[in-house]
Amino acid sequence: MEENNKFETLRKNLLKKVYSWREEPILKDEFISDFYKLIELCTFSLMKGEDNFFALFTIQMKRKIDLNIATAIGTTVSLSHFILHFNPYILLECNLDEIKALIKHEIYHIMFGHIKRGGEMRKKYSDFVVNTALDISINQYIQNLPPWSATIENVKLSFDADFEYEKNAEYYAEQLQKAMEKLKGEKGPEILQGKNSEPYDKYERKHEISKAHDIWIQCKDDYNFEELNELTKKTANNCNRGKMPSSLEKALKALNEKPEISWAEYLKKVIGTLPVGYKKTITRKDRRQPDRLELRGKLSNHVAKILVAIDISGSVTDEEIKKIMIEIFSIVRNHPCELTLMECDNTIRRVYKVKSIKDIKPKIETRGGTAFSPVFQYIYDKKLRNHLLIYFTDGMGEEEIKVKVINRKTLWVLTGQEENLSLTNPPGEIKKLSNKKIEKNDVKIAIEDMGEIIKDWACAANQYI
Repeated sequence: MEENNKFETLRKNLLKKVYSWREEPILKDEFISDFYKLIELCTFSLMKGEDNFFALFTIQMKRKIDLNIATAIGTTVSLSHFILHFNPYILLECNLDEIKALIKHEIYHIMFGHIKRGGEMRKKYSDFVVNTALDISINQYIQNLPPWSATIENVKLSFDADFEYEKNAEYYAEQLQKAMEKLKGEKGPEILQGKNSEPYDKYERKHEISKAHDIWIQCKDDYNFEELNELTKKTANNCNRGKMPSSLEKALKALNEKPEISWAEYLKKVIGTLPVGYKKTITRKDRRQPDRLELRGKLSNHVAKILVAIDISGSVTDEEIKKIMIEIFSIVRNHPCELTLMECDNTIRRVYKVKSIKDIKPKIETRGGTAFSPVFQYIYDKKLRNHLLIYFTDGMGEEEIKVKVINRKTLWVLTGQEENLSLTNPPGEIKKLSNKKIEKNDVKIAIEDMGEIIKDWACAANQYI
């Protein structure tokens, strides 16, 4: 009770100063110091009981007062840490429990990868739909949120929609879009986009759902999503002393998932046997004419050319596709290669180049049968004999490949429950994603288990105590 009284006294004093600003804010040193002390008190309150995971996460984040964001708290990310942005106009209207809930809200966004997923969703839906879907997907796990927060209950009432609980943001975006399309009336589009006739203030003084995550969009050029994922994992793992809500345990488990195949060892073995050609270099003389200094020498080109085929047939589950993507991410992230991704079932559906993780596209929705021959026909037609083929499949398909196999190396990766490939005489090696070795075609691919809390926030905070 004493802690809450101390917090409320400081909050009300800060709020009076905000009211005194009128049109132009005056961020004096005393206000900044007291404001960060208020956030400190909130963090220390989170340290108690079942919320200490969020406290430990917050301690690793830097802080910034930002009068231009359209919500109470927003998040950005740098190379080494996350940054919490606070808008005093909105935040200071909230009590201690509501501010703690808002901090949890931001950490849920980070843990669920919403910065990246939100960007992908905006390619299909409006900002209003995306922001609402992102928020209601996590707010169902948080208590004591401010009354203006988007929840499943109030969105249901507003749009006469029927949402299930514990679904992902993509599900809520799709359902909300359908509900919006059913609305009738001249003011429908205006309401749905969160627009109104009120003038826009220079400094935001209320929460606006359609702009709540604009801070992510403004900084999108600074995000390397591969590094963002690693930073999230590192920050969350540093909080393992704290009690984590069950709703976040699954997210952390997904962050810590590791590829089952040691691609480093396998590719090292395979690349040495593939004819990958040469590249010119000025650091070596021409071997045939060493006296001619103007001629460049040659070095072996060790960039592997890899064709990854993914079976997207009806027998391959979404969970199996998830395992496949983890393995592909490992290849793209850790090994220099020219990687071509192919989606196929009983025919080839899509082929495209992949240079980084963000180039991987969402899976095409198709539920055809499985045939292996089209992939080998593609290799034959394109003369890709020097490519390594990595074929992810559940194993159920043809018994015989109906085309001449010309590529020198093939790795079959079984993703489903089947212990064997349906082919009677499959070319290449076989590996199953299950930590079990299959003794077939001399498979000897090793299984690998890949194996300081950031104190800047706390150090910076100490000066305000």
